[in-house]
Amino acid sequence: MIDRNKERQKNDMPYVHRSTWKPGKEEAVTQNGMVTAMHPPSAEAGLEMLKKGGNAVDAAVAMIFCNVVIEPYMANIGGMGHMLVYLAKEGKTVSVDFTCRAPRNAHPEMYCVLDPDHHEKKRAGVQRGGFTSLYFDVEGNANNQGPLSVTVPTLCAGICAAHQRYGSLPLEELLEPAIHLASEGFESNWHLTLYAANMFDAFSEDPYLASMWLPGGHPPRSYPKPGEKIIQRDLGELLKRIARYGPDGMYRGEVADAIDAFMRKNGGILTKQDLEDYEPDISDPLSVPFKEYRVMTIPAPCGGVTNLQMFRILDLFALDAIGHNTAEYLNLFIQSARHTFADRHRYLGDWEYTPVPLKGLLSSQYAKELAEQVDLRGSGVGLGLEKEPWMYYMERAIHDPWKFDPLPSPESQYQPAIDTYKGDTAHINVVDKDRNVVTCTHTGPFIAGANVPSAGVYLTGGMSLFIAKPGFANSIEGWKRSIGSMSPLMIFRGGRPILSYGAPGGRRIINRAVQVVNNVVIFGMGPQEAIIQPSIDASTKQTLVDSRLPPDTIEELRRLGHEITVVEEEPGMLGNFSRPAAIYIDYESGLLKAGVDAFRPAIALGY
Repeated sequence: MIDRNKERQKNDMPYVHRSTWKPGKEEAVTQNGMVTAMHPPSAEAGLEMLKKGGNAVDAAVAMIFCNVVIEPYMANIGGMGHMLVYLAKEGKTVSVDFTCRAPRNAHPEMYCVLDPDHHEKKRAGVQRGGFTSLYFDVEGNANNQGPLSVTVPTLCAGICAAHQRYGSLPLEELLEPAIHLASEGFESNWHLTLYAANMFDAFSEDPYLASMWLPGGHPPRSYPKPGEKIIQRDLGELLKRIARYGPDGMYRGEVADAIDAFMRKNGGILTKQDLEDYEPDISDPLSVPFKEYRVMTIPAPCGGVTNLQMFRILDLFALDAIGHNTAEYLNLFIQSARHTFADRHRYLGDWEYTPVPLKGLLSSQYAKELAEQVDLRGSGVGLGLEKEPWMYYMERAIHDPWKFDPLPSPESQYQPAIDTYKGDTAHINVVDKDRNVVTCTHTGPFIAGANVPSAGVYLTGGMSLFIAKPGFANSIEGWKRSIGSMSPLMIFRGGRPILSYGAPGGRRIINRAVQVVNNVVIFGMGPQEAIIQPSIDASTKQTLVDSRLPPDTIEELRRLGHEITVVEEEPGMLGNFSRPAAIYIDYESGLLKAGVDAFRPAIALGY
């Protein structure tokens, strides 16, 4: 990343006027139903189900199964996710949480952890597939690749449970598009070619993956058209079993036996009993008020908790008067983000196993205390850190949310939760003609050495989402949920959802979610306009700033004391920020309006 403003300052040169990306897509507008997806075949499957008379859950199930066929390098059938469902007839919102869980036989000392400085000595940005630990590296990368890295595959159970409770069309019908894409193949696009080329070494390490995703031993060609086809017959057969038997097609019987045998033979700890025991968590969502709205997300140790805390802080400021993307607004935003990330890294973990001051973190009194610490004439908290925030706040707490929590503060505090970052994720939104709504983010990229031959199951190295040493809020325990960054959101006004939102993008999901929501509900933008606005991210020591922001605004942030790195967003695998999608529901006009990421093949379709 080249910081051209710093270069200009160093050389005492005037600003250079240069060509820049001006991303844009036409906002999709329709009346009956709308879907968004990261790839057109998934969106087409969802729209097909809506036009057949299916509801939003039917469309979501069809799309998610297509996603695990088209982009299992982002989110596969052995992965995990979060879903919010709004049921219009009942006026009720439910959370379907299928966060990954560690196998029951997992324990805090199951890995040999290397010197904590080991990671700092590695070249930044090197990816070998899977997730990326940011502090404790493990001998042999065993928590990130291979059988010992595998978490319980929760996605299939989660979306099947959503369908069983809230869907209307037969499961067999919903899986038809995904089965066709897997068995007959789909055409490679530029994004897949780019991804496979960048991940060539990781794909090559696993002959089973390479046989499908490196046709002829090379990245799949997408030009000239038609592109090479990716065919996954084993996955197609698995999907046929799921269509016939539901989740039992994967979690019991032949496939479960094959997974169990593969694990025992290769040193893994996932068992068929883990598969049989798993059930998703279906509950009420978490929510907080924000201005005249209410923001809802998943009740899990995910990015949604951090977002709700940030909305609480920003609720105390007159954002519309401050103005969109002014230096004052961005200064306020950065400081609010840094306060919430300090708490995320210090306190967040699976509250089923670890004391977490969740009600304190989301209380109005605590938000007021943090808002009073925002310095509108300076840069406030989180500057000059000698380490990245997720490491720095391991060693210190700068706030005490326990004061505002009904639970007593534990006598011995857990160490905080180390963060991880990997942008390999997928997201879908659906609104149907009856105004049922689904927003779902799911993840779990496939990895080398953990794919069961001929069973059609790609498994996920989710153990790297935990801390590989004992004593931390996010340390490993059997059946524990890991901390994550995913943050599907619904925004309500007058008791009805007006915005369905989500994004892939790892830790950078969190800050951009708040910015896009604010662009819509505070600054009056449509969803597509809101998504293409220049963004910032304050989750690291340096605040990332989109190069499309005015130079004077960037200079003012520097004058206030912020450490800025200017980055240029452009078409690519993942990008510097998250990759949002949203559907806005206008009840007065009866219209649905959708926006999607402008730099990748994401699409909105409606009828």
